[in-house]
Amino acid sequence: MRVTDLLAAIEATADPGRAASWDRSGVQIAGTRETCDKLAVALDPTPAFVAEALTWGAQVLLVHHPLTLSPRLPDRVDDYHRILAMVLSSRAWLYAAHTSLDTAVDGPPAWLAEALGLTDRRVLEPAGKRPHLAACWNVAAPETVRNALEALPGVTLAPPAPGRLEAVFPRRMQARACDAVAAASPDAVLFSLTELASPAETYGYGCVGTLPEPLPFGTLLGRLATLLPRSFFPMAGEEPETVATLAYCPGSGADMAGRAFAAGADVYLTGDLKYHQTLAVPPGKCVLDVGHFSLEEVMLRRFAEDLAATLGPMGPAVRFFPGNDPFSAYVPQGTSPRGTE
Repeated sequence: MRVTDLLAAIEATADPGRAASWDRSGVQIAGTRETCDKLAVALDPTPAFVAEALTWGAQVLLVHHPLTLSPRLPDRVDDYHRILAMVLSSRAWLYAAHTSLDTAVDGPPAWLAEALGLTDRRVLEPAGKRPHLAACWNVAAPETVRNALEALPGVTLAPPAPGRLEAVFPRRMQARACDAVAAASPDAVLFSLTELASPAETYGYGCVGTLPEPLPFGTLLGRLATLLPRSFFPMAGEEPETVATLAYCPGSGADMAGRAFAAGADVYLTGDLKYHQTLAVPPGKCVLDVGHFSLEEVMLRRFAEDLAATLGPMGPAVRFFPGNDPFSAYVPQGTSPRGTE
């Protein structure tokens, strides 16, 4: 597969146009290889991951965290220097989908909401809106194509018309909608594709939603321990008896706790919680620090799985390289963690 086509497939989900202004999402190191038959995916561009991915034969390395937010000269031998040397000497590409992926609210960042069955989902911190698209096809059998499109999430169809099919969908669904029409009616002709002023899809950071039924706090903790690659969660605030509304933000989102509680969350999950942020948790509310690594590690694994399904058997092999949480819980012998006595 051509590298340019692979990067386009990545950006169909992780759109650089949605990235934060301070971010460095996108190509980190431009390679000279024009084709790719092995794509390596990981959370962090560490020397260990880069070495293992290149040994595997990857021509493109996809990570979440950028190599650096402040590019500089390789004027000393450190991890930055080592990664540059390895990637450049292999002629491979290094690409980071950072806030461009974080804002794909219905994509990989939604994995926890889906696992917990959250309903009435909203974006915790909106960053912008993307207009929907209106498409119109000439088709010989509109009903056959209607059935294919109705199976896709977010697609709205106009009333039936002879030999014609009209649909409105979020921009992220464009490729899937066109593929569905082509599969159902190979002779279909797309004769108009228009960007609409309304409706539009809100994108941004984090998610808040309602659990299918209120859960005892201990039951929620047990569910999280099975879903997340971490079994200990530093807590700030008060332990609620039950949890009905939950909010979360992958990565370093502790400063969004106020938004979460204003949106009605009983519990907010995030990483990198600091002392003064814990003091600001209001009475009756709770923040769980599940770790910067935890939510994002699963998010990247999900992204790798989605890319493998999208690229299909004719695309490059996609391999996810698991990372390691840099934090662990140490309990001195003869004691127990606070709250477990």
